[in-house]
Amino acid sequence: PECPFCGEAAGRELEEHVRARHGLLLGAPGTGIGEQLYECPMCSLTCTDIQILEEHVDLHLEEDNFSEDANMRDLELAQQLQTEEDERQRSEEKREREEFEKLQRQYGLDNSGGFKQQFLKNMEREVNRGRMQPFEYHKRKADMMESLASGIDDGKTKTSGVIEALCKYYQNENKDVRRVWLSAGVDHFHSSLGDRGWGCGYRNFQMLLSSLLQNSFYNDCLRDTTLIPSIPKIQSMIEDAWREGFDPHGASHFNNRLHGSKAWIGACEIYSLLTSLRIKCQIIDFHKPTGPMSTHPRLFEWILHYYSTDNEGGAKVVCTSKPPIYLQHQGHSRTVVGIEEKKNKSLCLLLFDPGCSSQQMQKLLKQNSDGAGVKLLRKFVGSLKEKQYQIVAVDGVLSLEEKAARCHASQVLTSEKIP
Repeated sequence: PECPFCGEAAGRELEEHVRARHGLLLGAPGTGIGEQLYECPMCSLTCTDIQILEEHVDLHLEEDNFSEDANMRDLELAQQLQTEEDERQRSEEKREREEFEKLQRQYGLDNSGGFKQQFLKNMEREVNRGRMQPFEYHKRKADMMESLASGIDDGKTKTSGVIEALCKYYQNENKDVRRVWLSAGVDHFHSSLGDRGWGCGYRNFQMLLSSLLQNSFYNDCLRDTTLIPSIPKIQSMIEDAWREGFDPHGASHFNNRLHGSKAWIGACEIYSLLTSLRIKCQIIDFHKPTGPMSTHPRLFEWILHYYSTDNEGGAKVVCTSKPPIYLQHQGHSRTVVGIEEKKNKSLCLLLFDPGCSSQQMQKLLKQNSDGAGVKLLRKFVGSLKEKQYQIVAVDGVLSLEEKAARCHASQVLTSEKIP
């Protein structure tokens, strides 16, 4: 027979072979029984029958093979899970990168150029489509380059006299308006080929500034800004405000650079710019709806109080000295130029929208008695149902000390929340 431990043929000398080669106890000397004992080399179990020992050892070997197979299956499963996790992580990283790039493009932070590049690109498209003659292209390009060099808006998107036309309309309106309050004179500015899709914040600043420039109370603050600046100039003015220390958190969002980009701006940038000019203003944050159906009646009440304070006379049409209000929500901004109080006590805002063209605004200058053009401006409580609104309201002039204090404060907190 073969040795169960090493497989060597031992023949009749198996017992001596096992004792000599493997050191196993085969007998029990002195018992007189002649019992033979076989010790398992793998677990030290002692058997009295060598065949049983062989079977026992085979079980060890089968168990080892099973354990190896199980370990292989566990390894393969672990490798598969790791591969799936790596693929999921790569897919997630790719999705996040695409979303980030999409947001960069949406908010003009993708280094694709700014006002000048978009203006030229859109004019070239108009020429290619036959909507613009080459001579007009070259003329408008020259005008645009002159505007950029001077930093002054070319005025081609401006409509003046709308507030005065509204005042005359309301004097003769006898249907359902109980009282109306209007801002001081405001020029309307709409988006052009250079800022279409991203320039609403800049255009609303131009509207607000147009009113301040007509008010002698702000002459000292605006002695270096006597004409409406172009959008690239406004971008540089905001960068100047950041360099003074206003809103470092907001500045870092734009990498401290706006000029030459198509970056969207919002209430915080308008606040920083106005305050840097020593114009006293505040941001009010209506961070959640305060009425049914996701409406914001408290926003309307705040604006009514803004216009009606110090203007509580009995006249139906109150042409106030109040500047317009910058109104921001996700994705767009507009300018509040007045508020109506209906005979049923409901309120209606009057808004200038940079998305309205000069042709639409011109209709308000030729207002019919039916008030069809005014519908373009009216927004009732049920019309403003965004989740959150912010306003920037101007209410005076700052001293140099107050400006410095607000600069410091803007580094900590720039808005007040209305509960």
